[in-house]
This record gives sequence, structure tokens and C-alpha cells, in this order.
Amino acid sequence: METCLMRRSLIIFVILMSTSLSFSETVELTGVGHIHGIIYQRSNGMPLADMNVHLVGSEQHFVTNVDGVFQFNNLVNGGYRIRVFASGFLSPEDTVVIVRSGNVTNLQIAAERAHVLFDEVVVTTRSRSTTVSRQSMPAKEIKRIPGTAGDAIRALQALPGIGSAADFDGSLYIRGGSPEDNVFYFDRTRIGYPYHFGGLVSTLSSEVIERIDVYAGGFGAEFGSDAQAVIDIYSRPGNPKHMSGKLNMNLLYSEGLLEGPIGKSGSWYLSGRRSYVDLLPITVDSITTFPRFWDYQFRTTYDLTPKHKISLSAFAADDFMEFKLGVDRKEFAGDLLFENGFDGQGIHLESLLTDRFTSYLSLSRSFNHFNLSFGEGFFLKIAAPDYEFRQDAVFRLNSAHRFESGLLLGTSATSGSAFFPRRPDEGDPDFDFAFEEKIRDTFRIRYNRAEAYLQNRYSPFAFLSIAAGFRIDYLNVTNQISLGPRASLKFRIPSGSQLRFAYGRYEQSPQPPLNFPNFGNPDVKSSRAHHYTMEVERQISSKTGFRIAGYYKDLANLITSDSDAIYLNQGYGFARGLELFLRHDTGARFFGWVSYAYARSERRDRPTDLWRLYSFDQTHVATLTGSYNLSPTMEIGVKWQYSSGNPYTPVVGSTLERHPTTGGLIYRPNFADTNSGRLTPFHRLDVRINKAFSFNRWKMAVYFELLNVYNRKNLFRLSFDEDEGTYEKIFQLPIIPYLGVKAEF
Repeated sequence: METCLMRRSLIIFVILMSTSLSFSETVELTGVGHIHGIIYQRSNGMPLADMNVHLVGSEQHFVTNVDGVFQFNNLVNGGYRIRVFASGFLSPEDTVVIVRSGNVTNLQIAAERAHVLFDEVVVTTRSRSTTVSRQSMPAKEIKRIPGTAGDAIRALQALPGIGSAADFDGSLYIRGGSPEDNVFYFDRTRIGYPYHFGGLVSTLSSEVIERIDVYAGGFGAEFGSDAQAVIDIYSRPGNPKHMSGKLNMNLLYSEGLLEGPIGKSGSWYLSGRRSYVDLLPITVDSITTFPRFWDYQFRTTYDLTPKHKISLSAFAADDFMEFKLGVDRKEFAGDLLFENGFDGQGIHLESLLTDRFTSYLSLSRSFNHFNLSFGEGFFLKIAAPDYEFRQDAVFRLNSAHRFESGLLLGTSATSGSAFFPRRPDEGDPDFDFAFEEKIRDTFRIRYNRAEAYLQNRYSPFAFLSIAAGFRIDYLNVTNQISLGPRASLKFRIPSGSQLRFAYGRYEQSPQPPLNFPNFGNPDVKSSRAHHYTMEVERQISSKTGFRIAGYYKDLANLITSDSDAIYLNQGYGFARGLELFLRHDTGARFFGWVSYAYARSERRDRPTDLWRLYSFDQTHVATLTGSYNLSPTMEIGVKWQYSSGNPYTPVVGSTLERHPTTGGLIYRPNFADTNSGRLTPFHRLDVRINKAFSFNRWKMAVYFELLNVYNRKNLFRLSFDEDEGTYEKIFQLPIIPYLGVKAEF
């Protein structure tokens, strides 16, 4: 304890001395007074960035820099009240200071991280500069958002600029991009997929998540190749004080959590869940095995010394179903088997080597597998083990400079076999499984990659922050060295607003199997994107803030099909948009926001083709959500969402042709221009009611959600009937009640 206090005091003393010296050079101390302070975390004494500091009764507002420093200049004599708040931290009591002419008043304010409360998870962002564009959702709100059943990852769809295809589709469309553009990290390790069965429920328990950062574009050099957007998820440590647990039961699955301390210097948690429809005594002739899924997450954390912390993590998820297809098309009829899963393990060492130098070392292993078979011998099997060594370091040269560097070495031997057609172009309306050539192949390809970055965050003045970085990435299968310059600027405007600009060059390597020898073209290279982002953010008051963001993404070397080379880097594209976000939070009583996003995303598949809408374009997306505590134990929330209908390719006629397998006559559709039509708009209202009960040694909560309250018939897609030659409308989910019970001890 004394060591911690001494370290905290030394850190604060060094920061105050170094920043006060530069401060005294830039302000005049005669006639007016000044306030200069630092905010630190009470538990470890480390300075806290991005803390909002208000001078109560005035319009002056400050956001702490990477060293936790804030300042208010040119104040007349008198008493002032300082108010501090930030998501994920308990607001300290207001600090009252007396300002005298010619003097600098130095302050030290301790902030305490919010505790994990019943039926909530605290998600905060890492203490990094806001010069890099980022969206974060306070975790205490995640489980309170209606329509998500408390699912932390699904709640991300409520953020501006993020859309999805359908009610039951968890794929995220982020700023005009596709789900393949997104990379999900969990405790510094990539996860195979974020949702069971594509959108049923996320593969990570919300009970163990500590923070989620969404980098929608323009992010810094610390994130590597293959990503146009990053969802960075970190789990929390276990309960360091005593053994505890939670149980959640609903109509779909049950999950549990156990956690506890390891001596006085560590903790652990184990979380798991499983669906149970397949365990019920239900018999359906066509279903061999009902869809079932399970997942688990485990982590143990231990402080080796006051400066070295080690953690071990493991997680896994699996989906499986098997049934008989009795369709009219003979080539599809028969047994269908689907299995998809992943697992990962990692060991992580965090070391505070000096007060200025921090190291993060990780060794991880992950494994992804996919198995699909159906019909007349069609199958696709893929197995991909992956091993990674990752080293990140942060060196704080002084109060104005912070250097970040990293190195990643990875190898993966992807193997599998298939009897399947080649992958079609995105949005290709002419693709018909029965008429496409089937490729039979067995493959094994080793992917070796090396990535490195260097980045400097520089704050020459209190109102200006600069981040400049550079990446270099190498992938053996493309034999290509990718260079990625990244930069951002942040200006603090005297009114309290922040103005941010960001630029970055990003590359994505070919998606398997586009570069497999028989399925694709081994000579295709990575695609390229340039991101340009501008944001304006202002905290109107301690309870209300807004953000406006505009972006443009320029895309080149996109991989599309070619009649001679199978695939080539010949496509182009762009995405542009505007996002508005207004949020109000009174603390435990009420929170809510209104968001709106406009986007336009287009592609040109080949140099001679015309520009067309991207299949993941959603022009307008709006969200209105709020949650209100009627009493300390009862809460009600509502969420209304609207989005433009997804693009589709209309059928303008049909011709009779013989089926290549059955020999029967079917209608083959004739299509208009790709994605020249759009489905009807989507909108839905969800309501959530939560009631908590407290007993002597345990707690319980009952929650009820009503999805699609006014039973809107949202159109999912238009399906062409080959027997009749007509359209059939397929709708999304109707009104659905959802009930769950949670217990905590």
C-alpha cells in the first residue's frame, strides 16, 4: 500500500512539475489567477485522460490530456467549484478552490472506477487520446437498451453509422462497409465470429465485458491490416474480494458466471452458456438435431509484482444443426449439416518498467473451423489454426510526447476440402448455385505475416493534440509489403468544443478462397482504402453532449470476378456520410440519445462498368432510445429505429430453361441493373421493463422485452419463385415477447 502511494505521489509530482514549468511560460501571472490540476485513478495513481472537467457556473470546460492534466486560465479573484465526470468512473465531489491574483492553484483530484452493479456491466474506453476517431458505449447502459436482451455486442447497432441487414442478422454495416471489413478483438485476440448462427446472440457473455471501443474509421497505426473498422473488446478481471456468481435464464438459453479472488493479488472468472431447444422432448421428422450453441470465457489475472501483471485467458464458441431438406430442387434435397466454431487461448504480461515506459506482451493461439454439407454431395470444410506473438509498448517522453510502438508475428496453416462453386461477386444477381461450375479440391495454405508500427502523440499546446503514425505489414501469400501512414489532429476550442481530423491508409488482404490456386487467383493482391474523417464534439453540460462526424472513404484494387483470370484487383468504390449524435444522461435516473446517419456507398466492379449501389448501403439510419428508473428497483426503456430499405436487384422478366440436374423446366429470372431497386424502409419499436429484488444474501431481476411493439411487417427480401416466375415477399420478425430471469449471489 505504501509503495502504491509513493508511486502515485511520484507520478503526480513529476507531471505537475513538468507541466507547471511549461504552463508558467505561456500565461501571465499578474492581475488574474489560474487553476492547474491533474486527475488520477485512486486505485493505482495513474493519470486519467479524457476526463471532462467543468468550471461550475461558467462556460469553461476542459478535457484532460494523456497525463490527466487540465487548466483554467485568467480567472478573477474568488471561489470556484470544479466538477469532474467521465463514463465508467464515479464522479468525485465538487472541489472548491480559492483563486488569487498572480497565483497558480495546483490541484490533485482522485477518481474511482465505477463498481460492477447488479444487472449492468461497466464498459469504458482505454486511456488513450481522443485524437483517433472512436465511438464508445458506457457499459452501464448496455443491458438497459431495449431490443437487445442485455446483449452488449448487439447493442452496438444503436450507435450512429452502424446498421444491420435484418432483425435476426447480427452483421454490422459500419460507415458503408460490409461485415467482412470489421475485425473483432477480445482480450487482444481475434475472435472467429461475433454472433451465434449469424445473429441469434453474441458469442461473448456481456457479464465479463469491461469495455468496447468501436473504431469506425480513421483510426491510428496500432490496428493492423484487413480492417476498415475495429471492434475492440476487453474483459474485466474477476471479483478480487470474494466468491460470487450470476445466473441468467431466458427462453433461448441459460448462462452462468462464477468469479473470485486468488490470494490477495489476483482474481479469476468463468462464464458459460448453452441453448437448450435440442434438449427438450420435441420430435420433428425433418430435424435430425435441433440448432444448438454454446460458448465459454475464462480469465485469471495475477499481480506478480507491483509493476508486473500476468493474465491467462481462454474462450470458445460452437454452433451446430442437422436436418433434412425436402425441397423441390433435387440437388439441394437430403441431409444438411452445419457446424461452425472457434476457440482461443492467450497469455498476457503487462509491465510498468518505469514510470514512463509500459510494455504489453501477448502470446495467443486460436482455431477456427467450418463444416457445411448438403444435397448431392456438396460440401465445404475449412480449419484454420493461428499463432501470434504481439508486443506493444508505450513510452511517455514528457508531458507533451508519448511514443507507441508494436510488433506482431503470426502464422496460420489453413486447410480444407470442398465440392462447391466459386465465390460470386458481391451483389451478383445472376449467381445460381445449380447452374454454377462446381470445383472439387483439397487445399492447404500457410499464411505468414509480420506487422510493425510506430506512433507519436504530441500535445505542443493545451488546445492542440497531434497523432502521427506509420505501419508496415507483410503477408507471404501476396508477397506484398503494405505501408500505412496514419495521422490525426485535435483542437480544443475555447467554447469547450473539440474539433478532430483524421487520415489513414488501410489495406485488406484477399479473403479466402479468392487466392486459392483452384478456386481463385493466387496472384491477386490486397485492396486499398484511404479514410478522411472530421468530427466536432461538445459537452453542452455535465448531462448533455453532442457529436457531428463526416467521413469519406476512397477504395481501390477491390477484387472482383474476371472471365479470363477468375479474379482481379480491378474494382473501385467509395463511401461518404454524415453522423449526428445527441446524448443526455442524468446518472442513475435517466439516459437516452437521438442519432441519425446519412451514408452513400457505391462500387464499380470493372473499369468499363457503371457505378452502382453497394449491397450494404443504407442511406438513412435513425435511432431514438431512452431508459428511465421509475424507482430504485424498476426501470422502463424504449428504443425506436428507422433505416432505409436494403438495395436489391429487381426482376424485369423471365425465361423458361431446363434445370441442369433434374431436366425439368424452370423460370430463370432476367435482372435489371445491379442494386437498382430498394426495399421498403424498416422501422421498429421495442420496450423493456426490468424489476429487481434484493434478499439477504442474493439478488434477483426479472426483465421483459416486447420486440416490434406495433407489429410492423418489415420486408426482409423478395424471393423469386422459379416454378411460378413470380416474387414472394419474406418478412422479418413479427411482435415477439421475451422474458428472462437473472440471479446474483
